[in-house]
Amino acid sequence: MWARGGRRFAISTTMPAALDHLRVLELGDFISAPYAGKLLADLGADVIKVEPPGGDSARAHGPFPGDDPHPERSGLFLFLNANKRSVVLDLETAEGRADFVRLAGWADVIVHNVPPADLERWGLTYEALSAGHRELVMVAITVFGYDTPYRDWKGYALNATVASGISYRIGDPGRAPLWLPFCAADFQGGVHGAVAAMLALRARRQSGEGQHAWLSIVEVMGVYLGGAGIPTFVFQGQLRGRSGKHMAAFYPWQVAAVADGYFEVITMVDAQWRRFVELMGNPPWREDERLENRWLAFQWADELDANWHPWLRLRTKRELADLFAANHIAFQPVQTIDEVVASEHLAARGFWQEVEHPVVGRYRTLGAPYGLSETPWAIRRPPPLLGQHSDEVLAGLRSGADVRSPVENGA
Repeated sequence: MWARGGRRFAISTTMPAALDHLRVLELGDFISAPYAGKLLADLGADVIKVEPPGGDSARAHGPFPGDDPHPERSGLFLFLNANKRSVVLDLETAEGRADFVRLAGWADVIVHNVPPADLERWGLTYEALSAGHRELVMVAITVFGYDTPYRDWKGYALNATVASGISYRIGDPGRAPLWLPFCAADFQGGVHGAVAAMLALRARRQSGEGQHAWLSIVEVMGVYLGGAGIPTFVFQGQLRGRSGKHMAAFYPWQVAAVADGYFEVITMVDAQWRRFVELMGNPPWREDERLENRWLAFQWADELDANWHPWLRLRTKRELADLFAANHIAFQPVQTIDEVVASEHLAARGFWQEVEHPVVGRYRTLGAPYGLSETPWAIRRPPPLLGQHSDEVLAGLRSGADVRSPVENGA
């Protein structure tokens, strides 16, 4: 269900999708390019996923039901590749490359995360593919970018996180820096790859010409997620390190232990701080002179924490959430994954989606973080089996027949 103007209505997959009739060729492995393709496919684009003979490497990554590895049962692959068609091509062969060129002629957009040197070796660069197809848009998602001495360096999410400067800010100040877990950099690369594709298509509507768009995940991470640190250094010369569990700004802004987990406490506003102290019975330590300027008090955080952390540890996340909400104090319980899955917020939004898969069976997956009332997001087809659509697509290409998706054709 989705709400508009106080009215609730059901989302129907028979409604037109925002990207109906957009044709996308995805040459991507693991996360970044497949996630960009997923974002486009979920809004109706016909995405043909080109896989090597052994399949996308995500098929070998879990989690797997029952911890039993199977290329059609990878939780990561299933999440990233719903709404797509799978074609297997061996780009190390002349036949595979010829078929890819034919597919490129069909596509509006190619999105990939292939190293530039490999594309050059195969003769599948943007310049080669767009020579007879001037409307073609190609989006290259790379760790370092094209216009850099590092263009041919291998890179992964860990490299992007560390090279961007983000890791310098994450972790305990007395220990080594940390990376953003769960390949967050790869997902951010996918988000920005989809955005780059839409911007290039927007420009094509005005000029009639496609273009080559490339992005550096290092820059995405450094500017987008670490943006606040860069101007702080450039304009003020401040180089902030790792804050650990205490934010080095004002006091308290931190994650603290409670009876059943962890809880974030933020009392930037003085009135909130006073209400927080009142909840604890206005104890004598509230008069500590170090608390007179709470923008500096974080320097003594460990000593000051000893005054009120015991009070938190006696209460559960639910109890504290109710107390803080009733007293208008900023807070957030630190939720575990099972708590997120059971969230009444996500349930009320209809976030979880059911998918029927020929090998996995029926399973639940994540929905979209947004809603479009007139051109909705939807899962229109399950994630493809390896090479499931090779015959229908390649036979059509070689014969010059229509290779549009049956979904696009209204079937």
